Amino acid sequence: MTSRRYLVFALMFLGIFINYMDRVNFSVSIPAIRHTFGFTLEQIGAIGFAWAIVYAIFNFPGGWLVDRLGLRWGLVATLGWWSVFTILTPFAGSLAAWYLIRGLMGAGEAPIWPLNAKCANTWARPSERSTLYTWAGSGQFLGPAVGTLLAGIILVKFGWQWTFVVFGVAGLLLLPFWIGIVRDHPDHAHQRADWAGVAAVIFSRTGLGMLLVYLTFGYILFTFLYWVPSYMYYTFHMSILKSSAWASLGGLLGFLGFIISGPFNDWLVRRFDRLTARRIGSCLPMICAAACVVASLFSARAALAGETAVLLGLAQLLMNVTVGAWAVNVLDISPNHASTGFVYGIYNGVLNIMGAFNSLVLTWLATRYGFPIAFGSAVVFMVVFLASMLFVVDRRSYTRLIDHARLASGALP
Repeated sequence: MTSRRYLVFALMFLGIFINYMDRVNFSVSIPAIRHTFGFTLEQIGAIGFAWAIVYAIFNFPGGWLVDRLGLRWGLVATLGWWSVFTILTPFAGSLAAWYLIRGLMGAGEAPIWPLNAKCANTWARPSERSTLYTWAGSGQFLGPAVGTLLAGIILVKFGWQWTFVVFGVAGLLLLPFWIGIVRDHPDHAHQRADWAGVAAVIFSRTGLGMLLVYLTFGYILFTFLYWVPSYMYYTFHMSILKSSAWASLGGLLGFLGFIISGPFNDWLVRRFDRLTARRIGSCLPMICAAACVVASLFSARAALAGETAVLLGLAQLLMNVTVGAWAVNVLDISPNHASTGFVYGIYNGVLNIMGAFNSLVLTWLATRYGFPIAFGSAVVFMVVFLASMLFVVDRRSYTRLIDHARLASGALP
């Protein structure tokens, strides 16, 4: 390991930051897009579904592509693709064109998390894996925090179309820096994928438990990541700019959760055995997040916009503290470095399939019962998340998978 890894992770952060900026301009622009095209809320949900389902499906080949191309050229190919289709979004002249362009954009964005997983499993020491993975991944929430507010300002001053053009160009500007600086780790250049080990992970009881964890977190994540601006706009009847500002608060708190998550979960691993540490890191913050969501139902009913935004932001902070435990858990059990992108792509694909259906379910609930109830549905998935991590993931299969990964990679500290 060299000091180069910190620069690699800094650029990985920027890639994720831009990736998530490129997503929130759609949610911020929903009222303006509906006004321009006359789309119903259900049609907007269907556009979101088109992006999300393609994004989810392309996690599966995307993880394989990352293992084949490596970090350097994997991100160049995918970032360039999604940035071009971000720029093309305002030129969609019909509902069908919206489906096509947003879907193609989602295909390019899909491998971003397999890329981060491969980055963490090859460039981070095991003792700092949670920290570097989550610090790079914190772009998932800092991107929306900055992007939501910036998109609102651009929309008000120049029109919603320019939010897509500006954010897409920002992605293209990162490419020469990535090409010039990032290299694949030389120690793993000739390693081959362990397909038998991949099957052992997926079909184990621990693999099933992690499948349920990713599945449920997909619904929770997409609820908070993309729908807070609409929640504030339609529930409290505030302006687009004000609703964007409140949503940015949640994004900033979510970013803080990522920053806390890595050191917190690496500290837990030093104090407890790995499985116990992963369970504590996953479950304790998620219980607190569920309590915040329940409390937000009462504040929204009392028409307390600020209090509701803060509670939803705290829920995002707490749920993100869990990421350094359950997400990095999949890196721990991946059979070897050359299989990391594929294994992570499978689980992240499942997460995003649920996230895609979140667009349909949440807009259906919001249309009939209002956004507070729609957001409250996340509590059901939080309960299943907790049960999966505590009772489905088992120590016997978990230990077997960890030992296999240690044998493939050398003794881990």
